[in-house]
Amino acid sequence: MKSRVIFGAVAVSLTCLAVPRAFAQADSAAGQAVFNQKCASCHTVTADLAHGLLGPNLVGVIGRTAGAMAGWDFSPALKESKVIWTDENLNKWLADSTAFVPRAQMDLKVPSRFEREDVIAYLKTLKAK
Repeated sequence: MKSRVIFGAVAVSLTCLAVPRAFAQADSAAGQAVFNQKCASCHTVTADLAHGLLGPNLVGVIGRTAGAMAGWDFSPALKESKVIWTDENLNKWLADSTAFVPRAQMDLKVPSRFEREDVIAYLKTLKAK
C-alpha cells in the first residue's frame, strides 16, 4: 500500500512538471539555438538567399513548394513530392524526412517534438525581403 502511494505521488509530480511544456507556445529563440546546433552546418538563413554547403537557404521556407527553390539541385523525390512546407509538413519532415518523402537526401532526424516546434517557430520568423 505504501509503495502505491509513493508511486502515485511520483507520477503526479512528474505529470505536473510535464504539463506546462506540453501546452507551451513554440519558442523561436530556442528554435534558433536548435537550428544552429542541428541544421546550420548544412543550411543557411541569410538575407542574400545564398545556399549552404549541403542544403538550400531556408529563408521564406514556410509556404514554399518543396524542391522548387532556384539555384539548388534537389533530389528527384523531393521535386516530385509536391509538398508545401506548412507547419505540419515541416514537423513530419524534421521527425523523419525519408519516411515523409522516400528517397529524400536529407537524413537528419529531430526526435523531440518540442525541438521541432521550436525550429519551425524560428523558421517562421525568417522572411525574404
